[in-house]
Amino acid sequence: MNNTDHNLPALLVQIVLAVIMLAVAFEITISDIKQLPKMWKNLLLGYVMQITFLPVFMFLLLMIINPSTNMVLAFLLLASCPGGNLSQLFVIRSSGNIGISMGLSFLSTLFSPLTVPGIFFLATHANSNWSEAYKSLELPWGSIFNTLITSLFIPLFVGLWMGTKQTPGWIRSRVIIQKSVPWLLFALLAGATWSFRKSLSGIDSLMVLMVIGISMSCFMTAYFFNRFIAQDYSTSVTIAWEVSIQNSGLGMVLGLVYFSNVPEVSLVCALWGIWQMVMGVIVSGLIGKFISRNEVVCQMSNAG
Repeated sequence: MNNTDHNLPALLVQIVLAVIMLAVAFEITISDIKQLPKMWKNLLLGYVMQITFLPVFMFLLLMIINPSTNMVLAFLLLASCPGGNLSQLFVIRSSGNIGISMGLSFLSTLFSPLTVPGIFFLATHANSNWSEAYKSLELPWGSIFNTLITSLFIPLFVGLWMGTKQTPGWIRSRVIIQKSVPWLLFALLAGATWSFRKSLSGIDSLMVLMVIGISMSCFMTAYFFNRFIAQDYSTSVTIAWEVSIQNSGLGMVLGLVYFSNVPEVSLVCALWGIWQMVMGVIVSGLIGKFISRNEVVCQMSNAG
């Protein structure tokens, strides 16, 4: 199962993901981390929703639609991944709470070596057919754990440390790394496309509609749920973005290295990554133009 000869070299894809995570960690400061206890209620709500909302949402929809087993595995692995860091951009454009967003990004990355295998195991074992497919994968969870540690956990803390260095050399190094991220993302997507070029015909209308429908529905449901439980606008829209934006790059890496016989994993993660960028730009732009200003004004009026 773990044949990487026909995929990108495992070391290369791990380095790409680690550099991307390193660049993201530059944006999180020690002072940001010190502020986390002050927001513990919103962070707790956001984190619990982040690790449960999309997996449960995905599980229920997969039970209803009943697609192929490979597609089930692909969507469940995607739902198991931590939140994506693009969410911070969309939170800013939507006038959300960037402090909560950065806090949730930190927490989801910190605990991802435990949550990714845990969520995937629980989700696949909720159905007898899915559990049989899971067993047939014979996943090397020790190696996957090491991948998560070296690709996410270690770069997170190295990035935090590098972010404290303010000499010209360190600043220049951070700028170079951050500017390389778009090219690395493109290279990762191009590599995934090349590795599974023979499987691209497997992208059908159902897969595309599921990616679009699940991400949009999850965002709207999370937003209105938070408003229903009396959260303010900025917190609600922030948690909605954190719940619906996934680290699809991690999903692609895991798909390329450990799911070589299930090309749907990388295909679904690649589609999700492309769509969430499109959705994020469009939706956050509309929210910023037509909704967020009115909401902020209303909150200020109520506070007064």
